[in-house]
Amino acid sequence: MKRYTKGLIAGILLTASALPLIAQEDASGLTLEKDGEQVLIPLGEWVGVSGIYYPWVKVVRGIYLGMTVDALRIQEKGESFEREIPMDEIGSIFRGKTKSTKEYVGDAARFGCLVSLGIGGSITVIFLIASQLDLEALPGIFMFGGLWTVMSSIITVPSGILLGFIRAGVAEGKAVEYVIGDGEWVIVK
Repeated sequence: MKRYTKGLIAGILLTASALPLIAQEDASGLTLEKDGEQVLIPLGEWVGVSGIYYPWVKVVRGIYLGMTVDALRIQEKGESFEREIPMDEIGSIFRGKTKSTKEYVGDAARFGCLVSLGIGGSITVIFLIASQLDLEALPGIFMFGGLWTVMSSIITVPSGILLGFIRAGVAEGKAVEYVIGDGEWVIVK
């Protein structure tokens, strides 16, 4: 019986020692201060963080989840785990557009390809239904659908690329960078 009691007491003490770390996290977000001006970055907002010791590495972008005693917690897009970035390694924090023009153009080009595949696939399905699944006509129908896919991609892919450049231009300048350091922005909480 004593052995179980000791284990229970040890578990309670370990849990209690972790509570101050959890309690120090601000429920409203991250507060930055410079010359008396304060900025609040709310929880759940997309942010980018660049490092002070590794500025050549791409900006870590993700959803701001909160802060521990000595690190920011960010969940990157498409990742199931969160990343902790130590406070003393943060060079800048970005809000707003943090994607590069290349990423905007790539996303729009992929969308253009998907649209052309949808057009070719739709035409293929329409002709398959119209032919009542005639086996002799299948190769011709698939060739015709493929031709429509290629022909429509001549319009949709360049249009998507142009749309990506436009979106990148509109988003340009909307990102705000908060440089962290002496004489610059300071992380308050």
